[in-house]
Amino acid sequence: MAYFQRRMDGIERGGKIAADVFCVLLLGVMALGCLGILSGIIASVLVVLGVLTIDYFTADPDDHVAGVIR
Repeated sequence: MAYFQRRMDGIERGGKIAADVFCVLLLGVMALGCLGILSGIIASVLVVLGVLTIDYFTADPDDHVAGVIR
């Protein structure tokens, strides 16, 4: 399953990223409590970078020059 649906616009994609970042920050606070400061920060940064990387490399339907793929 793709991270984004084909018909999502920029606002929906931004909202999804904002929700993911909020969840990562919430989990980061919990990681800080359980793992300590350094490990919690490293884990939070890695997860945020992963989410943003997925967003960056996910292709938009507008990016396809060939049109419809069947």
